[in-house]
Amino acid sequence: MGGRSTSDNFKRRFGNPPRIVLEFEAKKASFVEDADRSKKLAEATIGILRGVLGRESTQDELIGKKDIARHLKKGQT
Repeated sequence: MGGRSTSDNFKRRFGNPPRIVLEFEAKKASFVEDADRSKKLAEATIGILRGVLGRESTQDELIGKKDIARHLKKGQT
């Protein structure tokens, strides 16, 4: 396998302790609600990376395979 865990990728991207907090609903969502929520979350993630990078992100950057830290401006971490 050799890849990093989701938790490691999150810590690498957002610091340890993280500078953001994610909270998930406790109740089970319907399939339609879940699909809509997933779409909105994906769009938000893409928008955040677009703002951080100043361009459209690549697929590898979106899934965490490629480190984006070298693209950050000083003081932006």
